[in-house]
Amino acid sequence: MNAPAPPAAASPASAVAPSRWKPVLQWLARATVAVLGIWLAVRLALPADRESIPAALLGAWRVPLGQALLWFALAWGILGAGLLIGVVRFRVLLAGIGLGMGFATLFRAYLVATFFNLVLPGAILGDVYRFFDARRATGQGASVAGVVVLERLLSLAGLGAIALAIAPAVPLLQDDRSLLVTLIAAGAGFLALAGAALVPAVNARLARVAMRFERLFPRVAGGAVRSLEALASVSAKRSVVVRAFALSVVNQVLPVLALVVLAVPLDALVPLHWFFVIVPFVTLVSLFPVSIGGAGVRELLYVALFGAVGMRAEAALALSLSVFGASILWGLLGLAVFTLDRRSARPVQRED
Repeated sequence: MNAPAPPAAASPASAVAPSRWKPVLQWLARATVAVLGIWLAVRLALPADRESIPAALLGAWRVPLGQALLWFALAWGILGAGLLIGVVRFRVLLAGIGLGMGFATLFRAYLVATFFNLVLPGAILGDVYRFFDARRATGQGASVAGVVVLERLLSLAGLGAIALAIAPAVPLLQDDRSLLVTLIAAGAGFLALAGAALVPAVNARLARVAMRFERLFPRVAGGAVRSLEALASVSAKRSVVVRAFALSVVNQVLPVLALVVLAVPLDALVPLHWFFVIVPFVTLVSLFPVSIGGAGVRELLYVALFGAVGMRAEAALALSLSVFGASILWGLLGLAVFTLDRRSARPVQRED
């Protein structure tokens, strides 16, 4: 009896193919989540027995088209002001560790990051792009990584500050205190997380933990230590931390104000404090990479949450699509900047 032939070794091409397809499949899965979320939001806001979708959405506006466009332009400008505040904050933190970058260069990086936030899963990938851009400009990758992490933590701390500030205004429905407790706990947690990153003792302990892996992963451990050193350098400069935190609060308030402005021409009148509760919550959820740029998740949450506090469903859907449209316009500017930068970076081919 012949011995069974050994299994054929997988060819290099077959071994590499799954890894090449994996990002594509992940993107398709998240795109499916985005489409499904938008479809559910439309179905939730506009049941099948109602009028057509365009007619229902147009009926949500209570002002002429010209006035609505003016309000949209104002909201678009407020979102742009948020980008400018983010640039100033990043520049302040970089200067805190002795790194300088031009304002125009950083603004271009933020614009491109806005585009990537729209087409890639999760807003964190915009941070990744800004990290690579700043590393290329400064040559200090580990230090820039520490600043980017601190910037994200301060951004969450800004959300926490808003949550704590607005908590006393949140009404307790039917003596249910769970909403208020959750809001306060989340806000305190974000502030504590950012504060812990700036405590020298915590920073030193994390550095010692990183050094334990120096023999196994010398490059990673060394980079982590240098990033923590950058954090320690910033935390020693109280004025820098205070300015960056204040800018983070403003940076989180501006998107809320943009949504309030977009709601003015709509039949979407709800108490102002609900905007400061719902918008930061949706912003936080959108950070998780479950869809493309938070699409679908954002629309579904706006329809469900604003509808729960008294906003007409079709108005909530129109509101979510309006803020999505304003974000797309900034993203398209980022795409244009990214395209022009890549073209200018191409080597010129000489003709013989």
